[in-house]
Amino acid sequence: MGIKEVAAHPWFADIDMEKLLKCKIDPPFKPQLSANAFDVSNFDAAFTNEEAIISVVQAKNQQKVQKHADDFKDFC
Repeated sequence: MGIKEVAAHPWFADIDMEKLLKCKIDPPFKPQLSANAFDVSNFDAAFTNEEAIISVVQAKNQQKVQKHADDFKDFC
């Protein structure tokens, strides 16, 4: 399924895709951010109550990550 098929779905009928792709649509909700890097008030307790697990990208996958590092630099 391509982007055109997804955009044609009735759920997206009220969205101006041109404006969306140009990042000209304000989101319906903008969370209040704090300067505290550990502020998790915008996350559901179902996630914040879980045990934190430190994960590391395996060396063999780091090249893939680096290869695509700039793919989202201009993303809204």
